[in-house]
Amino acid sequence: SLGRADVVEVPAEQVRQAQQARLSVISSPPVMLLALQVGDSGALANVKVRAAIAAAIDRGALYNVIFQKQGDVTASLLPQRISGYSFLFPTERDLNNAHELRGGLAASLLTMSADGDGAIQLAAQRIALNLHEAGFNVQMAPVGAQRSDLALRKFLVPGNDPAATLEGISWEAGEFVPVTEQASFDLYKREQSILNDHRIIPLLDLPLGYAIAAKVRDLHLRG
Repeated sequence: SLGRADVVEVPAEQVRQAQQARLSVISSPPVMLLALQVGDSGALANVKVRAAIAAAIDRGALYNVIFQKQGDVTASLLPQRISGYSFLFPTERDLNNAHELRGGLAASLLTMSADGDGAIQLAAQRIALNLHEAGFNVQMAPVGAQRSDLALRKFLVPGNDPAATLEGISWEAGEFVPVTEQASFDLYKREQSILNDHRIIPLLDLPLGYAIAAKVRDLHLRG
């Protein structure tokens, strides 16, 4: 807006604000996955408890309120544009199911960290509120904490090769899952096996946005 730059990165949650400020903004396809990583020690060693956490999260609120309807709500590690089957993973919140899965487990303290500031911190706080409504006791970990029970992270979704992308995300999440499948159905089953453990809970596919100066012409982002 001051004319001092030709191209400036705009976080997904600020794209609409930049457009309202009459800036020219271009957006990439979804190239970042926002996901919650869940530990497997203590109460979280129980896969049903981890499943309860997944069922309790309101992805729609994150998408509509915090990220201003940028990107896509997802429960899949791979975006729809790459896999073609992301829509098969249900994204709706099910608070009743979350309570049933948690059962009568005492609400031991869980800590949550967020990989970033601004919208990521707000998203983590919203998730903590969701989990509180499901009977979990969650508080934000101190800044710089080395470990936490829950970690809200962004994962880069590089390229357009489904198998390589799925393997890359799982390895970055510490799952170390080799992916050799190529057919869509086989990839779907492989991803389903990863997600059934509820160690990583996909939430949103986010784009990258860029505000461009008026003198910049014909700038396009590769998909």
